[in-house]
Amino acid sequence: MSKVKTREPFQRRKISDMVAEDLRRWIAQENLQPGDRLPNEKALLEHYSCSKGTIREALKSLEVQGLVKMCTGPNGGPEICTVSLDVIMQQLRTFLHFQKLDFKQIYTLRQSLEVILAKSVVDKLGAEHLTQLQDNIDTYERYRDQGDRISARRTELEFHDILTKVCDNPILAFMCRFINGLLRDLVEYRSDQYDEHEAFGSHNIDSHRQLLDAYQRRDGATVEKLMSEHMHCAASFMQRLDAQFSKDLLSDSQ
Repeated sequence: MSKVKTREPFQRRKISDMVAEDLRRWIAQENLQPGDRLPNEKALLEHYSCSKGTIREALKSLEVQGLVKMCTGPNGGPEICTVSLDVIMQQLRTFLHFQKLDFKQIYTLRQSLEVILAKSVVDKLGAEHLTQLQDNIDTYERYRDQGDRISARRTELEFHDILTKVCDNPILAFMCRFINGLLRDLVEYRSDQYDEHEAFGSHNIDSHRQLLDAYQRRDGATVEKLMSEHMHCAASFMQRLDAQFSKDLLSDSQ
């Protein structure tokens, strides 16, 4: 671990923040994995030459970020853990809470990313994934027949989540899943135009059926075409019905 400089007058950051940053850098440089341990508190105190309170504050910061967990007992101390996707998404929601965000911006991004994602998994979907997609379509139809638009919409988005689980590009998968999460958990439709919802629901079922068929045939060109059309229709639907965020982005996802 590199020594943290604390005596230079131009440094105005909290020492604990500097220690936490240095520990993150060390974790990356040493390629530490979940289950690996950081040095114990005594070793950290000697290395950084700072107070016990500063070290504990730095470790607490890493714990809040989900990067370490504090283990108790004789051999306790900070242990590296897998960063929770839910924690990351909540942090992004906290950021977006203070931004001006609308559905046009979301779908401008989604229309591109979902097409790239859909095409990237054509040769990666196994029999179990295809079964999950079919089950999702069946569940969606049941909700639609019951007139439960919200559950149907959330189920429709889960079709896309299944694709993210197969994608081997973690950045692309994360971005698509995060956008789907925003749409699923933070959206409420303000329109009572039943015919519009019925038309959109019919489009979703037809699109997903066709996509599943194309995936079964491993027809990448058709998958790309169908997903592009599907995203364009979804974007147009949202704009026509003037859908908007109705829940605080800081709230927990449902």
